[in-house]
Amino acid sequence: MKLKTKINVVSIVLTMLILISSFTGIYFLYEHVAITTEAEQLQARAMELTTAISSLEQTDGIDAVFRAYIPTDGAIIVRDADDKTLIRLQTTAEQIEFDLKENELFTEKRLNGIPYIALATPLIWPDEQVVEAKFIQPLPTITENLQRLMIILVVMTVLALIPIYLASQLLVRLIVKPVTKLTTTMEKNIQQSSFEQLPIQKSSNDEIIQMTATYNSLMAQLEDLHDKQQQFIGNASHELKTPLTVIESYAKLLNRRGTANQEVTDEALSAIINESANMKGLIEQMLALAKSAETVKMNFREIELSAFLQAIAVNFKTAYHREITVEAPVVPLVIDEAMLKQLLFIFIDNARKYSEDVIELDASVNQHVHIQIRDYGIGIPNEDLPHIFNRFYRVNKDRNRKTGGVGIGLSIATEIANRLHATIQVESEVGQGTTIHITLPLHGGDMHEA
Repeated sequence: MKLKTKINVVSIVLTMLILISSFTGIYFLYEHVAITTEAEQLQARAMELTTAISSLEQTDGIDAVFRAYIPTDGAIIVRDADDKTLIRLQTTAEQIEFDLKENELFTEKRLNGIPYIALATPLIWPDEQVVEAKFIQPLPTITENLQRLMIILVVMTVLALIPIYLASQLLVRLIVKPVTKLTTTMEKNIQQSSFEQLPIQKSSNDEIIQMTATYNSLMAQLEDLHDKQQQFIGNASHELKTPLTVIESYAKLLNRRGTANQEVTDEALSAIINESANMKGLIEQMLALAKSAETVKMNFREIELSAFLQAIAVNFKTAYHREITVEAPVVPLVIDEAMLKQLLFIFIDNARKYSEDVIELDASVNQHVHIQIRDYGIGIPNEDLPHIFNRFYRVNKDRNRKTGGVGIGLSIATEIANRLHATIQVESEVGQGTTIHITLPLHGGDMHEA
Protein backbone atom coordinates (compact mmCIF):
# COMPACT_ATOMS: atom_id res chain seq x y z
CA MET A 1 0.00 0.00 0.00
CA LYS A 2 1.37 3.40 -0.99
CA LEU A 3 2.01 6.08 1.61
CA LYS A 4 -0.62 8.30 -0.03
CA THR A 5 -3.29 5.61 0.38
CA LYS A 6 -2.17 4.89 3.96
CA ILE A 7 -2.49 8.56 4.94
CA ASN A 8 -5.96 8.82 3.38
CA VAL A 9 -7.21 5.59 4.96
CA VAL A 10 -5.72 6.26 8.40
CA SER A 11 -6.97 9.86 8.55
CA ILE A 12 -10.49 8.94 7.45
CA VAL A 13 -10.72 5.89 9.74
CA LEU A 14 -9.42 7.82 12.76
CA THR A 15 -11.81 10.68 12.03
CA MET A 16 -14.71 8.24 11.71
CA LEU A 17 -13.82 6.61 15.02
CA ILE A 18 -13.57 9.99 16.76
CA LEU A 19 -16.84 11.26 15.28
CA ILE A 20 -18.72 8.03 15.98
CA SER A 21 -17.44 7.93 19.56
CA SER A 22 -18.29 11.59 20.14
CA PHE A 23 -21.71 11.45 18.52
CA THR A 24 -22.57 8.22 20.34
CA GLY A 25 -21.76 9.95 23.59
CA ILE A 26 -23.88 12.94 22.58
CA TYR A 27 -26.79 10.66 21.64
CA PHE A 28 -26.87 8.76 24.93
CA LEU A 29 -26.20 11.89 26.97
CA TYR A 30 -29.16 13.63 25.34
CA GLU A 31 -31.36 10.59 25.96
CA HIS A 32 -30.37 10.49 29.64
CA VAL A 33 -30.87 14.23 30.17
CA ALA A 34 -34.21 14.23 28.37
CA ILE A 35 -35.63 11.29 30.37
CA THR A 36 -34.29 12.68 33.66
CA THR A 37 -35.90 16.06 32.92
CA GLU A 38 -39.27 14.42 32.18
CA ALA A 39 -38.99 12.40 35.39
CA GLU A 40 -38.31 15.54 37.42
CA GLN A 41 -41.34 17.24 35.85
CA LEU A 42 -43.48 14.17 36.63
CA GLN A 43 -42.17 14.25 40.21
CA ALA A 44 -43.18 17.91 40.49
CA ARG A 45 -46.68 17.03 39.23
CA ALA A 46 -46.93 14.26 41.82
CA MET A 47 -46.00 16.70 44.58
CA GLU A 48 -48.69 19.12 43.45
CA LEU A 49 -51.22 16.28 43.49
CA THR A 50 -50.12 15.32 47.00
CA THR A 51 -50.78 18.86 48.19
CA ALA A 52 -54.18 18.95 46.50
CA ILE A 53 -55.32 15.60 47.94
CA SER A 54 -54.17 16.41 51.46
CA SER A 55 -56.57 19.36 51.53
CA LEU A 56 -59.64 17.18 50.78
CA GLU A 57 -61.90 16.01 53.63
CA GLN A 58 -63.94 13.47 51.64
CA THR A 59 -63.57 11.29 48.57
CA ASP A 60 -66.47 12.80 46.66
CA GLY A 61 -65.16 14.29 43.41
CA ILE A 62 -61.70 13.03 44.05
CA ASP A 63 -61.52 11.50 40.55
CA ALA A 64 -61.78 14.99 39.06
CA VAL A 65 -58.73 16.08 41.05
CA PHE A 66 -56.71 13.11 39.77
CA ARG A 67 -57.82 13.77 36.18
CA ALA A 68 -56.31 17.24 36.41
CA TYR A 69 -52.88 15.74 37.08
CA ILE A 70 -52.93 12.65 34.86
CA PRO A 71 -50.00 12.61 32.32
CA THR A 72 -50.83 12.79 28.62
CA ASP A 73 -51.46 9.27 27.30
CA GLY A 74 -50.41 8.11 30.76
CA ALA A 75 -52.01 6.68 33.88
CA ILE A 76 -52.42 7.19 37.64
CA ILE A 77 -53.00 4.15 39.86
CA VAL A 78 -53.78 4.53 43.58
CA ARG A 79 -53.50 1.54 45.91
CA ASP A 80 -53.94 1.25 49.64
CA ALA A 81 -51.75 -0.59 52.11
CA ASP A 82 -53.49 -3.90 51.23
CA ASP A 83 -52.62 -3.39 47.53
CA LYS A 84 -56.27 -2.71 46.76
CA THR A 85 -56.81 -0.44 43.78
CA LEU A 86 -58.69 2.66 44.89
CA ILE A 87 -58.42 4.63 41.66
CA ARG A 88 -57.16 3.79 38.19
CA LEU A 89 -57.20 6.49 35.58
CA GLN A 90 -55.53 6.46 32.14
CA THR A 91 -55.96 8.47 29.00
CA THR A 92 -55.14 5.66 26.61
CA ALA A 93 -56.98 2.48 25.76
CA GLU A 94 -53.84 0.39 26.12
CA GLN A 95 -53.36 -1.27 29.48
CA ILE A 96 -50.09 0.06 30.85
CA GLU A 97 -48.45 -0.92 34.09
CA PHE A 98 -45.09 -2.21 35.27
CA ASP A 99 -43.35 -2.73 38.56
CA LEU A 100 -41.16 0.00 39.99
CA LYS A 101 -37.54 -0.43 40.95
CA GLU A 102 -36.81 0.14 44.60
CA ASN A 103 -34.51 2.92 45.83
CA GLU A 104 -34.71 4.79 42.53
CA LEU A 105 -36.35 8.10 41.69
CA PHE A 106 -38.10 6.63 38.68
CA THR A 107 -38.29 3.48 36.60
CA GLU A 108 -37.73 3.48 32.85
CA LYS A 109 -39.13 0.85 30.51
CA ARG A 110 -39.94 0.47 26.83
CA LEU A 111 -43.33 -0.75 25.75
CA ASN A 112 -43.94 -1.31 22.05
CA GLY A 113 -40.82 0.68 21.23
CA ILE A 114 -41.90 3.74 23.24
CA PRO A 115 -40.03 4.70 26.44
CA TYR A 116 -42.14 5.02 29.60
CA ILE A 117 -41.24 6.37 32.99
CA ALA A 118 -43.06 5.60 36.24
CA LEU A 119 -42.70 6.79 39.80
CA ALA A 120 -44.67 6.44 43.03
CA THR A 121 -45.45 8.93 45.76
CA PRO A 122 -47.34 8.47 49.08
CA LEU A 123 -50.68 10.27 49.62
CA ILE A 124 -52.79 10.95 52.71
CA TRP A 125 -56.26 9.82 51.77
CA PRO A 126 -59.24 11.84 53.09
CA ASP A 127 -59.95 9.02 55.60
CA GLU A 128 -56.41 9.55 57.01
CA GLN A 129 -54.94 6.33 55.59
CA VAL A 130 -51.66 6.42 53.68
CA VAL A 131 -51.93 5.26 50.10
CA GLU A 132 -49.54 5.09 47.17
CA ALA A 133 -50.10 6.86 43.87
CA LYS A 134 -48.20 5.51 40.81
CA PHE A 135 -47.68 7.86 37.86
CA ILE A 136 -46.94 6.35 34.43
CA GLN A 137 -46.03 8.59 31.49
CA PRO A 138 -45.01 7.73 27.91
CA LEU A 139 -42.26 9.72 26.21
CA PRO A 140 -42.97 9.53 22.47
CA THR A 141 -41.46 12.96 21.82
CA ILE A 142 -38.12 11.79 23.17
CA THR A 143 -38.15 8.91 20.69
CA GLU A 144 -38.91 11.30 17.86
CA ASN A 145 -36.20 13.72 19.00
CA LEU A 146 -33.69 10.90 19.28
CA GLN A 147 -34.51 9.80 15.75
CA ARG A 148 -34.03 13.36 14.49
CA LEU A 149 -30.78 13.62 16.44
CA MET A 150 -29.57 10.35 14.94
CA ILE A 151 -30.26 11.63 11.42
CA ILE A 152 -28.47 14.91 12.19
CA LEU A 153 -25.42 13.12 13.61
CA VAL A 154 -25.19 10.75 10.64
CA VAL A 155 -25.44 13.66 8.20
CA MET A 156 -22.81 15.58 10.17
CA THR A 157 -20.51 12.54 10.08
CA VAL A 158 -20.87 12.20 6.33
CA LEU A 159 -20.40 15.95 5.76
CA ALA A 160 -17.37 15.98 8.07
CA LEU A 161 -15.66 13.40 5.87
CA ILE A 162 -15.48 15.89 2.99
CA PRO A 163 -13.16 18.42 4.69
CA ILE A 164 -11.29 15.56 6.34
CA TYR A 165 -10.64 14.01 2.93
CA LEU A 166 -9.54 17.35 1.52
CA ALA A 167 -7.28 17.88 4.53
CA SER A 168 -5.75 14.44 4.06
CA GLN A 169 -5.10 15.26 0.41
CA LEU A 170 -3.33 18.44 1.48
CA LEU A 171 -1.34 16.45 4.03
CA VAL A 172 -0.44 13.98 1.30
CA ARG A 173 0.84 16.83 -0.86
CA LEU A 174 2.87 18.27 2.02
CA ILE A 175 4.44 14.94 3.00
CA VAL A 176 4.27 12.51 0.10
CA LYS A 177 5.20 14.93 -2.67
CA PRO A 178 8.62 15.82 -1.19
CA VAL A 179 9.26 12.14 -0.40
CA THR A 180 8.29 11.17 -3.95
CA LYS A 181 10.54 13.88 -5.34
CA LEU A 182 13.36 12.69 -3.10
CA THR A 183 12.84 9.08 -4.22
CA THR A 184 12.76 10.11 -7.89
CA THR A 185 15.99 12.08 -7.48
CA MET A 186 17.67 9.17 -5.70
CA GLU A 187 16.62 6.75 -8.47
CA LYS A 188 17.92 9.21 -11.07
CA ASN A 189 21.22 9.50 -9.21
CA ILE A 190 21.51 5.71 -9.06
CA GLN A 191 20.74 5.25 -12.76
CA GLN A 192 22.95 8.11 -13.99
CA SER A 193 25.65 7.85 -11.27
CA SER A 194 25.07 11.52 -10.48
CA PHE A 195 24.81 13.52 -7.26
CA GLU A 196 21.84 15.79 -7.94
CA GLN A 197 20.51 17.71 -4.94
CA LEU A 198 17.06 19.08 -4.14
CA PRO A 199 16.11 22.77 -3.78
CA ILE A 200 15.40 23.92 -0.22
CA GLN A 201 12.80 26.50 0.80
CA LYS A 202 14.65 28.54 3.39
CA SER A 203 11.39 30.09 4.63
CA SER A 204 10.51 26.83 6.39
CA ASN A 205 12.38 24.61 8.85
CA ASP A 206 10.10 21.61 9.27
CA GLU A 207 11.10 17.93 9.24
CA ILE A 208 10.73 17.68 5.45
CA ILE A 209 13.15 20.58 4.96
CA GLN A 210 15.54 19.00 7.47
CA MET A 211 15.31 15.68 5.62
CA THR A 212 16.00 17.46 2.31
CA ALA A 213 18.97 19.31 3.83
CA THR A 214 20.32 16.03 5.24
CA TYR A 215 19.94 14.38 1.83
CA ASN A 216 21.72 17.28 0.12
CA SER A 217 24.52 17.08 2.67
CA LEU A 218 24.81 13.33 2.06
CA MET A 219 24.94 13.88 -1.71
CA ALA A 220 27.62 16.54 -1.27
CA GLN A 221 29.70 14.19 0.88
CA LEU A 222 29.24 11.31 -1.55
CA GLU A 223 30.23 13.53 -4.47
CA ASP A 224 33.28 14.73 -2.57
CA LEU A 225 34.24 11.17 -1.65
CA HIS A 226 33.68 10.06 -5.24
CA ASP A 227 35.93 12.84 -6.55
CA LYS A 228 38.58 12.03 -3.95
CA GLN A 229 38.33 8.34 -4.80
CA GLN A 230 38.81 9.02 -8.50
CA GLN A 231 41.70 11.36 -7.72
CA PHE A 232 43.19 8.81 -5.34
CA ILE A 233 42.94 6.01 -7.89
CA GLY A 234 44.44 8.18 -10.61
CA ASN A 235 47.28 9.43 -8.43
CA ALA A 236 47.97 5.99 -6.97
CA SER A 237 48.07 4.48 -10.47
CA HIS A 238 50.45 7.19 -11.60
CA GLU A 239 52.70 6.86 -8.57
CA LEU A 240 52.82 3.07 -8.80
CA LYS A 241 53.44 3.18 -12.53
CA THR A 242 56.80 4.92 -12.17
CA PRO A 243 58.56 2.40 -9.85
CA LEU A 244 57.00 -0.53 -11.72
CA THR A 245 58.28 0.87 -15.01
CA VAL A 246 61.79 1.27 -13.57
CA ILE A 247 61.72 -2.25 -12.10
CA GLU A 248 60.43 -3.70 -15.38
CA SER A 249 63.09 -1.85 -17.42
CA TYR A 250 65.98 -3.04 -15.28
CA ALA A 251 64.54 -6.56 -15.12
CA LYS A 252 64.42 -6.65 -18.95
CA LEU A 253 67.96 -5.26 -19.02
CA LEU A 254 69.15 -8.13 -16.81
CA ASN A 255 67.18 -10.57 -18.95
CA ARG A 256 68.89 -9.34 -22.11
CA ARG A 257 72.44 -8.98 -20.82
CA GLY A 258 72.37 -11.45 -17.95
CA THR A 259 74.68 -11.00 -14.97
CA ALA A 260 77.99 -11.12 -16.77
CA ASN A 261 78.51 -7.37 -16.54
CA GLN A 262 78.88 -6.80 -12.80
CA GLU A 263 78.50 -3.02 -13.09
CA VAL A 264 75.19 -3.30 -14.99
CA THR A 265 74.00 -5.99 -12.62
CA ASP A 266 74.76 -3.90 -9.54
CA GLU A 267 73.08 -0.85 -11.09
CA ALA A 268 69.97 -2.84 -12.00
CA LEU A 269 69.70 -4.54 -8.63
CA SER A 270 70.23 -1.24 -6.81
CA ALA A 271 67.53 0.45 -8.88
CA ILE A 272 65.14 -2.47 -8.40
CA ILE A 273 65.73 -2.45 -4.63
CA ASN A 274 65.28 1.33 -4.37
CA GLU A 275 62.13 1.42 -6.47
CA SER A 276 60.72 -1.59 -4.60
CA ALA A 277 61.34 0.26 -1.33
CA ASN A 278 59.68 3.38 -2.74
CA MET A 279 56.70 1.34 -3.90
CA LYS A 280 56.48 -0.42 -0.53
CA GLY A 281 56.50 2.94 1.25
CA LEU A 282 53.82 4.24 -1.08
CA ILE A 283 51.58 1.23 -0.43
CA GLU A 284 52.10 1.49 3.33
CA GLN A 285 51.20 5.18 3.32
CA MET A 286 48.14 4.54 1.17
CA LEU A 287 47.02 1.87 3.65
CA ALA A 288 47.65 4.28 6.53
CA LEU A 289 45.62 6.95 4.73
CA ALA A 290 42.75 4.52 4.17
CA LYS A 291 42.90 3.47 7.82
CA SER A 292 42.81 7.10 8.94
CA ALA A 293 39.41 7.49 7.27
CA GLU A 294 37.96 4.69 9.39
CA THR A 295 36.32 5.16 12.75
CA VAL A 296 39.11 4.61 15.30
CA LYS A 297 38.53 4.61 19.03
CA MET A 298 40.41 7.45 20.69
CA ASN A 299 42.47 6.73 23.80
CA PHE A 300 42.91 10.01 25.66
CA ARG A 301 45.12 9.90 28.72
CA GLU A 302 47.41 12.25 30.65
CA ILE A 303 51.07 12.52 29.62
CA GLU A 304 53.91 14.87 30.58
CA LEU A 305 54.65 17.16 27.61
CA SER A 306 58.40 17.74 28.05
CA ALA A 307 59.26 14.08 28.64
CA PHE A 308 57.08 13.08 25.69
CA LEU A 309 58.87 15.43 23.27
CA GLN A 310 62.30 14.47 24.65
CA ALA A 311 61.52 10.78 23.97
CA ILE A 312 60.57 11.54 20.36
CA ALA A 313 63.80 13.52 19.87
CA VAL A 314 65.92 10.67 21.28
CA ASN A 315 64.27 8.17 18.90
CA PHE A 316 65.08 10.33 15.88
CA LYS A 317 68.64 11.01 17.01
CA THR A 318 69.22 7.29 17.39
CA ALA A 319 67.60 6.30 14.09
CA TYR A 320 68.89 9.06 11.78
CA HIS A 321 71.86 10.58 13.69
CA ARG A 322 70.36 14.05 13.42
CA GLU A 323 70.54 16.81 15.99
CA ILE A 324 67.11 17.69 17.43
CA THR A 325 66.77 20.29 20.20
CA VAL A 326 63.77 20.35 22.55
CA GLU A 327 62.41 23.19 24.65
CA ALA A 328 59.14 22.46 26.44
CA PRO A 329 57.58 23.14 29.86
CA VAL A 330 56.88 20.36 32.33
CA VAL A 331 53.08 20.32 32.17
CA PRO A 332 50.43 17.57 31.99
CA LEU A 333 48.61 17.09 28.69
CA VAL A 334 45.50 14.97 28.04
CA ILE A 335 45.87 13.52 24.55
CA ASP A 336 45.90 10.32 22.49
CA GLU A 337 49.63 9.65 22.81
CA ALA A 338 49.97 7.32 19.81
CA MET A 339 48.23 9.70 17.42
CA LEU A 340 50.18 12.77 18.60
CA LYS A 341 53.42 10.81 18.22
CA GLN A 342 52.49 9.81 14.67
CA LEU A 343 51.56 13.42 13.85
CA LEU A 344 54.91 14.75 15.11
CA PHE A 345 56.85 11.93 13.38
CA ILE A 346 55.41 13.01 10.01
CA PHE A 347 56.57 16.60 10.34
CA ILE A 348 59.93 15.80 11.95
CA ASP A 349 60.61 13.22 9.23
CA ASN A 350 59.86 15.84 6.55
CA ALA A 351 62.23 18.25 8.32
CA ARG A 352 64.90 15.53 8.32
CA LYS A 353 64.46 14.82 4.61
CA TYR A 354 64.56 18.42 3.39
CA SER A 355 67.20 19.93 5.68
CA GLU A 356 70.69 19.08 6.82
CA ASP A 357 70.93 21.38 9.84
CA VAL A 358 69.53 21.11 13.36
CA ILE A 359 65.78 20.52 13.87
CA GLU A 360 64.14 22.55 16.64
CA LEU A 361 61.19 21.11 18.57
CA ASP A 362 59.65 23.74 20.89
CA ALA A 363 56.44 23.88 22.92
CA SER A 364 54.58 26.50 24.96
CA VAL A 365 51.36 26.39 26.98
CA ASN A 366 48.64 28.96 27.75
CA GLN A 367 45.01 28.03 27.20
CA HIS A 368 46.20 25.55 24.57
CA VAL A 369 49.38 23.68 23.75
CA HIS A 370 51.49 25.15 20.91
CA ILE A 371 54.16 22.92 19.36
CA GLN A 372 56.62 24.22 16.75
CA ILE A 373 58.82 22.11 14.47
CA ARG A 374 61.44 24.23 12.70
CA ASP A 375 64.03 23.22 10.13
CA TYR A 376 66.59 25.27 8.17
CA GLY A 377 66.23 23.45 4.88
CA ILE A 378 65.17 24.24 1.31
CA GLY A 379 61.77 25.69 2.28
CA ILE A 380 58.50 25.68 0.33
CA PRO A 381 57.52 28.23 -2.36
CA ASN A 382 54.51 30.40 -1.49
CA GLU A 383 52.52 29.16 -4.49
CA ASP A 384 52.83 25.58 -3.20
CA LEU A 385 51.84 26.22 0.44
CA PRO A 386 48.03 26.01 -0.12
CA HIS A 387 48.39 22.58 -1.75
CA ILE A 388 50.90 20.71 0.39
CA PHE A 389 48.20 18.88 2.38
CA ASN A 390 46.54 17.50 -0.78
CA ARG A 391 47.05 13.83 -1.45
CA PHE A 392 50.04 13.03 -3.71
CA TYR A 393 50.95 16.69 -4.09
CA ARG A 394 54.71 17.18 -4.20
CA VAL A 395 56.60 20.46 -4.36
CA ASN A 396 59.63 19.05 -6.14
CA LYS A 397 58.95 15.66 -7.69
CA ASP A 398 62.56 14.88 -8.53
CA ARG A 399 63.80 15.70 -5.04
CA ASN A 400 60.89 13.83 -3.47
CA ARG A 401 61.73 10.83 -5.58
CA LYS A 402 65.25 10.85 -4.13
CA THR A 403 63.96 11.19 -0.55
CA GLY A 404 61.25 8.61 -1.01
CA GLY A 405 58.34 11.06 -0.63
CA VAL A 406 55.06 10.32 -2.38
CA GLY A 407 52.91 13.21 -1.09
CA ILE A 408 50.64 11.27 1.30
CA GLY A 409 52.25 12.02 4.67
CA LEU A 410 50.80 15.52 5.11
CA SER A 411 47.35 14.27 4.10
CA ILE A 412 47.59 11.67 6.86
CA ALA A 413 48.71 14.44 9.23
CA THR A 414 45.55 16.39 8.42
CA GLU A 415 43.37 13.38 9.26
CA ILE A 416 45.17 12.88 12.59
CA ALA A 417 44.95 16.59 13.46
CA ASN A 418 41.19 16.54 12.88
CA ARG A 419 40.83 13.63 15.29
CA LEU A 420 42.92 15.40 17.93
CA HIS A 421 40.94 18.66 17.42
CA ALA A 422 44.23 20.29 16.46
CA THR A 423 45.04 23.03 13.95
CA ILE A 424 48.12 23.13 11.70
CA GLN A 425 49.77 26.23 10.24
CA VAL A 426 52.82 26.30 7.98
CA GLU A 427 55.35 29.13 7.59
CA SER A 428 58.10 28.69 5.04
CA GLU A 429 60.64 30.67 3.06
CA VAL A 430 62.63 29.23 0.20
CA GLY A 431 66.22 28.68 1.24
CA GLN A 432 65.53 29.61 4.87
CA GLY A 433 63.51 26.64 6.14
CA THR A 434 60.02 25.75 7.33
CA THR A 435 58.16 26.09 10.63
CA ILE A 436 55.15 23.93 11.48
CA HIS A 437 52.75 25.31 14.14
CA ILE A 438 50.50 22.72 15.84
CA THR A 439 47.87 23.97 18.31
CA LEU A 440 46.22 21.39 20.60
CA PRO A 441 43.59 21.56 23.35
CA LEU A 442 45.20 21.17 26.76
CA HIS A 443 42.63 18.68 28.10
CA GLY A 444 41.75 16.62 25.06
CA GLY A 445 38.51 18.53 24.32
CA ASP A 446 37.38 20.39 21.27
CA MET A 447 39.28 23.64 20.85
CA HIS A 448 36.21 25.28 19.41
CA GLU A 449 34.35 24.56 22.66
CA ALA A 450 37.18 25.81 24.90
